[in-house]
Amino acid sequence: VREFSKKTGIEVHVQRIPFFGMETKVLTAIATRSTPDVARLDLASVAKLASRGALEELSQYEEIKKIVPEILPSALISNRLGDKLYGVPDQINCLALFYNKKLFEELKLSPPDTWEEFIEVAKKLTDREKGIYGFAMKNTLWWTLPFIYAFGGDILDENGHCALASPEVIKALEFKRDLYTKYRVEPGAWKAGAVDPDVGFENGKYAMVFNGPWKIKQLLEAGIPFGVAPIPKGKYGRPTPIGGTDMVVFKQAKHKKAAVKFLSYLLSKDVQTLWANELGQIPVNVKSLPKVDTQPHPYLSVFLDLIKEAKPRPFIPDYQAVENIVNPEMEAILTGKKSAEQAMKDACERIEKEVLSSSSSSSPRTP
Repeated sequence: VREFSKKTGIEVHVQRIPFFGMETKVLTAIATRSTPDVARLDLASVAKLASRGALEELSQYEEIKKIVPEILPSALISNRLGDKLYGVPDQINCLALFYNKKLFEELKLSPPDTWEEFIEVAKKLTDREKGIYGFAMKNTLWWTLPFIYAFGGDILDENGHCALASPEVIKALEFKRDLYTKYRVEPGAWKAGAVDPDVGFENGKYAMVFNGPWKIKQLLEAGIPFGVAPIPKGKYGRPTPIGGTDMVVFKQAKHKKAAVKFLSYLLSKDVQTLWANELGQIPVNVKSLPKVDTQPHPYLSVFLDLIKEAKPRPFIPDYQAVENIVNPEMEAILTGKKSAEQAMKDACERIEKEVLSSSSSSSPRTP
């Protein structure tokens, strides 16, 4: 920000908001007509705000037109509504397999390359008497997407309809259920009151978990003996869900041209390279990728490889409503209250009725 102000003479006032309170604060600001010029949002928030007419359409600006061809196409999908662009990514991330090096070395194991190997490795790592389990998982939709994508499933089909009841998704969810019920390599870390996957991993009780690059600094500082490996390979490769944050300009912004200039600066090759090398994050500018120095961030190379196959979530104006419908159904699968087929049939019926029918004019986009 300081460098941008030096170069342009434009003063930027920064206010930091806790991540989980951000969308609520933004919605309040929109309602009271007190929005800032720019905000950095979770990528799932852009569709909701764009569908409400709260965001400036950015592709009308020359600075954005010039920089967009340099941006990873998968990082732009969460910002597109039809042929309009309502935000731009400032950073992107995805999930990888984190593993406890000490537990692996004790058993002379290597990180699993395929899902078949994953089961065998998880079995060997599990020692119930010591309270050690091969894998621990969260049970929300986003954290389940590595399974769904690996089996060829998706949230929506090419026509924008719910695809969660497809045979591919059912197989993925049955595989995930079997880790807990059949193979017993997962302790039920997703249950209310259970030891969370992050906590159990740090305590040396969970040998493998999914996590993202945001976790690396904390684990290094805590002295946890960990490694990072690619998501295991399935029939459809190693697709992992894209996360990250997007930058938007509000319709109510008082300094739109300056705001757009600021966004194009943040997307530039030099800034994206700086962030990658200083902070260890994945750049969104393709010209930055060859310039990333992975020496100080040894785990970054894993994420740089995974991001090539990573998939964005579809552009749904109320994505959180989809999670709210699906997550209890996934718990019903794991607890045996419903079959995967019945649970996803019920979920899709509600998603079509409560989410997609009300946003059909928004033309949800799938990758």
